[in-house]
Amino acid sequence: MQKKTYWFHTTCVNSTLALLEPMIETARQITWATFLRHVSIDEIKSMFPGYSWHGEHCDPNTGKPTIGFHIKDDFAVTFYKSKYDGKPCYYLDWSGIEHIFI
Repeated sequence: MQKKTYWFHTTCVNSTLALLEPMIETARQITWATFLRHVSIDEIKSMFPGYSWHGEHCDPNTGKPTIGFHIKDDFAVTFYKSKYDGKPCYYLDWSGIEHIFI
């Protein structure tokens, strides 16, 4: 199994346009499977606990209801590979908010 080498760094909300524009302009859309080869599923689950990760209808950690489907099936989520501040990165766009992993 390949070591996950990309970890959450920031979101677009906490970044600058000077860093985000080149990242977005040169991004290449990738699949969930490709994203997952580089970013830890545990980190993604902790950031987005409202999704159903194994078909459950409640978050096993909180008991709160999930939205009933996996993040990869959300029409408002897309996955990308690019560069952020000159460094290779992967990011997911979640309803217009980029979550950047370097």
